Amino acid sequence: MKVKVIGAGPGDPGMLTRRAREAIAAADRVYTSDHLLKLVEKLTDRGEVRSVGDTLELIRRSAGSGETLAVVASGDTGFYSIASLIRRDAPPAVEVEFLCGISSMQYFAAACGFGYEEMKLVSLHGREGSLVPFVCYHRHVFALTGGAASAQELLKELCRYGLGDVKVYAGERLSMADENITEGTASELSERSFDPLTVLILVNESPRDPEKTLSDGDFARGKAPMTKEAVRELSLSWLEIRPAETIWDVGAGTGAMTCAMAQRARESFVFAVEKNPEAVETVRQNMDRLGIRNIQIVCGEAPAELEHFPAPDRVFVGGSSGNLNAILDLVFRKNRNARVLITAVTLETLSGAVSALNERGKEPEVRCVNVADARPLGRYHLMKSENPVYLIRNVRSVKNEEGTCDEG
Repeated sequence: MKVKVIGAGPGDPGMLTRRAREAIAAADRVYTSDHLLKLVEKLTDRGEVRSVGDTLELIRRSAGSGETLAVVASGDTGFYSIASLIRRDAPPAVEVEFLCGISSMQYFAAACGFGYEEMKLVSLHGREGSLVPFVCYHRHVFALTGGAASAQELLKELCRYGLGDVKVYAGERLSMADENITEGTASELSERSFDPLTVLILVNESPRDPEKTLSDGDFARGKAPMTKEAVRELSLSWLEIRPAETIWDVGAGTGAMTCAMAQRARESFVFAVEKNPEAVETVRQNMDRLGIRNIQIVCGEAPAELEHFPAPDRVFVGGSSGNLNAILDLVFRKNRNARVLITAVTLETLSGAVSALNERGKEPEVRCVNVADARPLGRYHLMKSENPVYLIRNVRSVKNEEGTCDEG
């Protein structure tokens, strides 16, 4: 069987390449989506509307046949397309060819006068997610919307997170006779209704640099404790946060570590809990001060408030208020492979943290951090030491009942 996956562009027949037209006309069968059927019917009478699942099943079932199937997909075969699924799932006997088209991103960027060399590309079509982290850290973002992630709801969320001034270009029914492109700020457009498949370009003239190291002087302090800069950087190194991971911060204090982790998790969120209402306000003040938006902070006790958070990939415990065992039970119930980093300044907390991890089959690793900074004393400088801080993390799990090892 031969399968030709064809990018149809935004939908206007004039956007099809000549090779695409010839492939559609010559195919034994042509499968497409409902909104592209009229385009296909202008080129062949063999067009059928089929779901992604039906299409993949036919390819598997007919792998040994000699027929040619054309799969006509919207946009381009390399941009959030069914092509990736066919490439992954097609049996070896199937000969697959991809005929590229024009993506909605290319079309819309040209229509709005933008290059896309440094544009962040995001698809929220038919999936859960948020634009907040991407808009926070990028000057230009292109987004596909659809399903629960409607353009209106995404813009409302930007406003809730303090990004209402971001410039927005919204494209509806691109390349069609009734194409509509709207410009405005997120706050101006957040009450409008848009087509279900609207695409967006968002322009943040003051994006946050996620690579910038945060110094202690960058933060409002308040009365809450703060993880100092050297300890923050070592903690970030030990946590090994990846951009799309979900992070928990237990005992956020002033929010210094919260903000530092948010920069590392620049395609996701940090979910933070802090029991002191005054400290929570300091965290929010620091978020505004630094322009870091991908943080959800709640005032309350752990582990009760953690129940409402999504499963974590990484957890920083800066303060547990004596509830460390219950916190760890909840963390590993939600994700048994979560990486946890606990900080301690007393030997009792250190001993308790090591015991708590061992009791849950998680092998602990401990590092003692001793930091001294030069301070002026007349015409001399003396080194002044901070109190030592212990970092305790789970490296890997010991063998469980089945004889296998969980990853730490």
